[in-house]
Amino acid sequence: MELHKKFQTLCQRSKNLSFYIAGVLICMNIFAILKTPDFFISKFNGFQSQKLYLFELFLLLGLILNFTANNLKLNKLSHYFYIIVLFNPYITIFQKILTITLLTQINSKQIKLINLGVKHSIYLNLIIGIFQLIKNKSLGLYKLGESNLNEIKTQVAKIKINSKQYIRAYGLLGHPNILAFLSLLNIELNHKVKNIINLITLSGSNSLSLLIKNLKQKKFLSLSLFIFLIILTIKGHQSLQARLLEITQISSHQNFQPIHNIFIDSLKTQNYLLVYGFTILIIKNFKKVYFIIPVMLLDHLIISNFACFIYFLIYTSNTQDLCKNEDS
Repeated sequence: MELHKKFQTLCQRSKNLSFYIAGVLICMNIFAILKTPDFFISKFNGFQSQKLYLFELFLLLGLILNFTANNLKLNKLSHYFYIIVLFNPYITIFQKILTITLLTQINSKQIKLINLGVKHSIYLNLIIGIFQLIKNKSLGLYKLGESNLNEIKTQVAKIKINSKQYIRAYGLLGHPNILAFLSLLNIELNHKVKNIINLITLSGSNSLSLLIKNLKQKKFLSLSLFIFLIILTIKGHQSLQARLLEITQISSHQNFQPIHNIFIDSLKTQNYLLVYGFTILIIKNFKKVYFIIPVMLLDHLIISNFACFIYFLIYTSNTQDLCKNEDS
């Protein structure tokens, strides 16, 4: 009997550690490609590759230990969550199963552990991102998920100031907007840290989301406002026109990536159920997700990047209501 209790305690601690580590690894672009996609014009199509991220394995371990602990309580999941997961064309079958299993099993304590891991990892990404800006290139932390960055390399997110190219902060993730979005959703981070991350990543859509949140709270003069104006000034009207033109023309060819609007991208591919799922999710959870709508309308990372996708659904799920509210 005592041995059984020790085993249960070990499983509980291992499970808690697994979810925390999964949160840390969500903010690190560490993965193994399971299936190499076709090559188009000698360019690697990352949006069609089938990846197995390291954080998925720790989530899986935590779920397995949930079964072992014999204290499993299944959550009731609304139908639109199933639709969004099943009809997301950018994630693998394994990722679909993992997401649904996680959302139906996860509890408030495990969400808090994931959020805590993401918070600590974002602080690490913040430090690395600042040094990337100072050196204007990557730091060589490739085994931790850092991309190979410099101002000359093509297909690296950059800005131009006085004819000089400067990279945007990636941290340990595959794109600056991913780092900004993960920080946007983390309820453990304060707004000052989120604003600093938006500044170093120069993420316009995420800065707009933070600004909308501040306006909702009647904070009309806020750091988010000034950062948003700085980003608009640095990026210039040409960058904004290019994004709006791409959306209105319903085409996106750079890196063969999806259209930077999850609704238009889904409509173009006749994925009407995905449009329905996200529309109902917004209607049913408007108070929780209203500030994320600019990201949905100006980017595709919520569906095209699995870390953003699963963290968004964790944030939106009903069990999130049991966690600490960042605005309280």
